[in-house]
Amino acid sequence: MNSFLPLLGLGTLLAAAPLAARAQTPVLLTNRGGTLFVNAGGTLTVNGNYAQTTGALLRTAGTAAVRGAVQAAAGSTLDLSTGELQATGNVANAGTAAGTTGTLRLTGTGTQTLTLNNGTLPNLAVAKPGGSAVLAQPVQVRRTLTLATAANLDLNGQALTLLSDAAGTALVVNSGTGVVSGGTATMQRYLTTANAGLGYRHYASPVRGNALSDLATASFTPVFNPAYNSSATALPAAGFPTVLGFDQSRMAAVSPYTGFDRGYFSPTAATAFLPGVGYAVHLRGTEVVDFTGTLGTGDYARTLPRAAGSVGGEGLHLVGNPYPAPIDWSLVTAADRPGVDAAFYVFESNGPYTGSYRSAVNGVGSSSFIGSSQGFFVRVTPGQTTGTLTFKNAHRLTDFAQQVAVRRGAADPRPQLQLTLAPATGGGASDAFYLYAEAGATAGADAEYDAVKMANPSGLNLAGLTATGQALAIDGRPAFGATAVPLQVQVPAAGRYVLTTAALANLAGTRAELVDNLTGARTALSAGTAYAFATTTTTAPGRFWLNLMPAAAPLAAASAAALGAQVLAYPTPTTGRLTVLRPAGAAAQAVLLNSLGQTVQTLALPTAETALDLRGLASGVYTLRLTLDGQPVSKRIVIE
Repeated sequence: MNSFLPLLGLGTLLAAAPLAARAQTPVLLTNRGGTLFVNAGGTLTVNGNYAQTTGALLRTAGTAAVRGAVQAAAGSTLDLSTGELQATGNVANAGTAAGTTGTLRLTGTGTQTLTLNNGTLPNLAVAKPGGSAVLAQPVQVRRTLTLATAANLDLNGQALTLLSDAAGTALVVNSGTGVVSGGTATMQRYLTTANAGLGYRHYASPVRGNALSDLATASFTPVFNPAYNSSATALPAAGFPTVLGFDQSRMAAVSPYTGFDRGYFSPTAATAFLPGVGYAVHLRGTEVVDFTGTLGTGDYARTLPRAAGSVGGEGLHLVGNPYPAPIDWSLVTAADRPGVDAAFYVFESNGPYTGSYRSAVNGVGSSSFIGSSQGFFVRVTPGQTTGTLTFKNAHRLTDFAQQVAVRRGAADPRPQLQLTLAPATGGGASDAFYLYAEAGATAGADAEYDAVKMANPSGLNLAGLTATGQALAIDGRPAFGATAVPLQVQVPAAGRYVLTTAALANLAGTRAELVDNLTGARTALSAGTAYAFATTTTTAPGRFWLNLMPAAAPLAAASAAALGAQVLAYPTPTTGRLTVLRPAGAAAQAVLLNSLGQTVQTLALPTAETALDLRGLASGVYTLRLTLDGQPVSKRIVIE
């Protein structure tokens, strides 16, 4: 059959098994208006050049390996359906490049030029042992650009665009030492969001050498106004910046804004996008932002201080993925982030000024994948004055299909429970709290096992509380024996809401219940269990807690043991200010005893959450003794 292949005339050739065109000597294979299919698993090897005339079609489901140049005339089609077209020589296509998942792979030893009249490829791979691949015309890549060896892709001043739309965002795989050189590239960023209207989105640049003005689109002009940074009053909407950076040290300054909003500042349009730095941008979810510059690759290290006095924002930094590819946060080891917590937080908009933080740590919570161009928060660990976060190519994903949000891949054997809070009417915002068990975790806030709670602007917040009053979005415990976790519940307005067990796994031998101290209701939990409640206030201190106990334990005894865990007294040590949280609806009396057991104060606890002033007492160790519905509970207090 090989002897009849130099000229391929009108008709169809199916290559279902390995097929060589005159394997002994280089030949020209010309497809004169015919259709050439390389079926899945099949290989067509051309030991010379391949050319096709007007009306011809080459479709690859298998591999077409051309040991020479590829030249396609106008009116012909190179269809990279699912397979590969490999070329060791120049590729010039004056016709149409088609296909959805196939690859054009350049494998020659010298310089290869790529000339595409219709310049969109599903995948482009530079896998050359030497030389460079050089663009002679603009090229767009829909899925993956792979630089697999030491060879570079030389743009030669031509435009390279990585496309992004509802089908996905193109990515770059730097698996070799080769880079994209000879000009700047453009990476698009389509938003996958439930909120198509105005909202805050957190961006970082996947390229180098561009400024924040690069955020502009055909229908979005970013507003920069440094007057925001020193204004004693809130700016009017017309002058309010739509691009904001975050600096935790600003939270201790005087500001017309409150809480977390104090940390934001307005940069200038000329401010350079730095690798690994994130920004909050207020724009519509329908915008497609593109970034033009040198594609990010290699290591990027950021030094992150922990500013003293930044109440509510200590150690928080808005960072960002610096690569034209997603990263997997589970690949960021402790050595890559000394002094930085293992958790990260991505903001997801659900309205013009509202949204929720998606948190993940240690394989618990949301997906560990962080998309290209995505900004996110991390926190310098308490007790540290500074931390370092180093992004590495090894953290990057290399498969286009991995962009979709996925949960933990393998079956997770750890005992765990996910509780969600949402309006009883359904729809709109929701928030989640995760509780799980793993050896090494403690009942306190652990940098490697827990994610602290970042308050959602929507006003809907659910968290667990440690004994020191630290709110956690994800709470790792050493084991589930007898475990009681007070819950912090916040809602945007009075009304009806529902707490739902979204997931519950590996709790064999353990009984889980949700307790409502206000009504006395105790609800046994299993996957899907929902508890609806009404509230006349926006907070519910001391009302709800999760109670886990051995299934064989008598209910009354287990509940009594859990009561003490519902009482929190923090901070300790304290300089005199103390907050006491106790079960809502319980009758409470309290006394403060010194180290000799003498009563030094009788304390009123009129509400479930009471702030006490103990200033004036001598430094030392005290005992706070409460009587809740006739049952004694004691807490150790240290006054400095």
